[in-house]
Amino acid sequence: MNLKQIITAKNSGFRTQSIDVKEWGVTVRVREPLHTDFYRYIKTIEQLKEDKNLSEYDKDVGSIKAEATLFASILIDENGDSLFNVSDDTDMADLVKNYGPIHTRIVNKAIELIDLKNDPIKEAEKK
Repeated sequence: MNLKQIITAKNSGFRTQSIDVKEWGVTVRVREPLHTDFYRYIKTIEQLKEDKNLSEYDKDVGSIKAEATLFASILIDENGDSLFNVSDDTDMADLVKNYGPIHTRIVNKAIELIDLKNDPIKEAEKK
């Protein structure tokens, strides 16, 4: 395989990790979030927190939807293909309806792959 093929291979731009999910009796595979997906997630959470017109319940539901969308973007099968289609309303509604702490733990593992520092801006300024 030449360098161009390596660089353009499916998911070559992402770190991936297999995670044992004891509660489900399976091992799942995740990739680190694409920066645009992660940014969109963070911005959505910030906007929800700042919106004084939303009830706490609406903020919670919006937060779950945002995280479920991020979850759908990081979960891949053994071939590196996405398991969920974020554009499929049925797929996403089912995921949001059944979303829980196990899903959050999986998302957190994928976010760890980004290797963010506690304060990335301060870290960059030191260099």
